[in-house]
Amino acid sequence: MATKRKDWKAEWEAIAKENRKLAKRANQRLVRLERAAESREGYSSIKEFAYKVAQRDLRSLGKKGNKLRFTEAPRIVSINDGTKELTGADLYKANVERARNERKMLREFLSSASSTIGGSREYKAEGIKATKGITAIWDKVNKTINTKYLSEYELSMSDNDFKRFWDSKKQAKLEKIVGSTQMFAVASIMKKYNLKSSRAEIEKYAKDNIVLPSGTDPSVLDMKAKESRQQYLDRLDKFMKFSAKDEVLNDAVKRALAQGVDVTNIFI
Repeated sequence: MATKRKDWKAEWEAIAKENRKLAKRANQRLVRLERAAESREGYSSIKEFAYKVAQRDLRSLGKKGNKLRFTEAPRIVSINDGTKELTGADLYKANVERARNERKMLREFLSSASSTIGGSREYKAEGIKATKGITAIWDKVNKTINTKYLSEYELSMSDNDFKRFWDSKKQAKLEKIVGSTQMFAVASIMKKYNLKSSRAEIEKYAKDNIVLPSGTDPSVLDMKAKESRQQYLDRLDKFMKFSAKDEVLNDAVKRALAQGVDVTNIFI
């Protein structure tokens, strides 16, 4: 008895129907993420996660440009196997592989927690998991940072502080200067003391906050004309303390200030 040939056309039509529904839902999420990144405070980096992966996947399918979208109206695509243009069952078979690949991308995107802002429900029949949303992820991360990196210094950052921090283009520079484990404490200290990094502001902070030992000439707090910010901070090292518990943290704050990172550009 002859083996029944697989109906590649019917399979492509079934997957295309499923992809059409998933693509519409996925594109709605892409638009929401774009709008949030452009208009909501603290959300400019929201496209660095599931959105970025989706855009990469879409480019792998041959799509070009910015703000790429999944195909809501699937169609048969001409395919050349390297020697000839495919036709008939061979063409449908090749398009089934392409459709399966896009379906996998769609399911992964829609199941990603960072594909939504506030979470979504499960679509079990379609292979889509429920997600908590990126806001929930950030809330959990923020709580962990407060507990792991800030509480020992009696410091903290609010949810709004974190959003502004992640939005800042100086966040990466601060991490490079002081490291990923100390950047939160440094940023929190900058906010607590309203630290600014201009020469005049550093000198003003020193004169307003340093209590010199009796008999010390107050001119020691004057910044010399040719003195760099780093040199000035180094010279006043024994007087200028931001944290009573950690000299390493004090040094990290000074290094960040010396390189121009401060409360005005780390919390935008």
